[in-house]
Amino acid sequence: MSSFVLMAAASLMNSLPATDDCAALAKDPAAALAYSSGLQGFVYGYPIVDMLKQKHNETHRVAADQPIVAPVNTMVPYPHILTPETQGQLRAPNADTLYVNAWLDLSKGPVLIETPEMNGRYYTLAFMDLFGRPFHLGTRTNQGRATRYAIIGPSGGQVPDGYEAFPVPTDTAWMLGRILADGKADEQQAIAIARSFKMTGPASFSSAITDAAPMAPYASLDFFAQLNGAWKSLPLPAEETALMAVFDKAGFGPKARFDAAKLSAGQKLGLGCAIRMGPDILAAQGFKPTWMVNGWVRNDKVDRPGNDYLLRAEIARGGYVNAQEESIYPAAVTDSTGAMLNGAKRYRIRFAPGQTPPVNAFWSITAYDLKTAHLVPNPIRRYQFGDRTKGTKRDADGGLTIYLSAKRPPQGKSNWLPTPYGAYHLVMRMYLPKPEALDGRYAPPPIEPISAPTPVAETKK
Repeated sequence: MSSFVLMAAASLMNSLPATDDCAALAKDPAAALAYSSGLQGFVYGYPIVDMLKQKHNETHRVAADQPIVAPVNTMVPYPHILTPETQGQLRAPNADTLYVNAWLDLSKGPVLIETPEMNGRYYTLAFMDLFGRPFHLGTRTNQGRATRYAIIGPSGGQVPDGYEAFPVPTDTAWMLGRILADGKADEQQAIAIARSFKMTGPASFSSAITDAAPMAPYASLDFFAQLNGAWKSLPLPAEETALMAVFDKAGFGPKARFDAAKLSAGQKLGLGCAIRMGPDILAAQGFKPTWMVNGWVRNDKVDRPGNDYLLRAEIARGGYVNAQEESIYPAAVTDSTGAMLNGAKRYRIRFAPGQTPPVNAFWSITAYDLKTAHLVPNPIRRYQFGDRTKGTKRDADGGLTIYLSAKRPPQGKSNWLPTPYGAYHLVMRMYLPKPEALDGRYAPPPIEPISAPTPVAETKK
């Protein structure tokens, strides 16, 4: 029987209860208790299961048109700088860099990486452990020099002579690298540089790519099966012993062996409702900023959430993050009047002289569809505006004004950041931010609505 058929059958057997059924939880104490434990487990385990889903879906052929597929311990560049046509399922992807992808399995020893001399071109390799915590090497840590690293997990292993040990807290890790690319004309050069990186894993792993059905852990009780399996290799903090005991009693903790077939009807209902309602609860909880100025918001704990499991889950749901010393991403969904950003309106962002974002690498602003967090096509194929945008015109005093609209503004395209036609949000990327950006002394300027004149129609050229 094919893996697709087996997974489909398992999903059907463990299908989730209807929303109306979940409303009756309080009538069944077993269901209510299972729901309580299950919801805590869903929030705690969301990054873990989400990472396992991505690992499965990128190390197996799950779709004919998937942008990335490679076995574990294999480093591969994306085939393009991302556009609306090539972004796949990435959430809020950047259009400044070429992505480089790898899934690491460190259970049988270190994975070795050799990085080339970068000749001033910015890059970072971000290693995400199974809890979604980022660890970086790259321009910030080695100044772009050719360097050799041994990525080593908790299972340990020998670090060869001439290699620098780079520890990661979990044996499964996702590496998402970024290499600065100066537009489409620089794409092939960036790809060539990406291919000059060398990654070597333990010889015991297969290099074969197999077909499989996509993993969809939020559609069935498979979520808890995946989480239960992950516990076996995860180092767990001593202060979480009591929480793990709650999960054990619910049947999916580190000392339990999860078996959906052995659950009572009440337990199935409770755990199923935790998965059914968990995503909506995370969405309702939302992303709580710790810093707000001029309509821009940021949370300065995103890379170090500690035991704030809700924040950790919301970070994973939103697309993961870099360490703040590597980059920060102030975001905006409203203009200077507090109204939601919408492509039916026009706006401007004016940086006074000397007040563009303070960075040691680069900065940019990107607009995303509010609902999908995806790039949206536009007539000039410009998906970010920043310090490398060609043809930019400065204001008479040396400042910089960016115009945002779905249609071409009267000022022309030189300083135009095209936006989606409907609701959208902005992300400002600041790579290698200077201290004044990190500590909040620097404030991005407001997003000011422009009431008139009516934008001119875009003409093809």
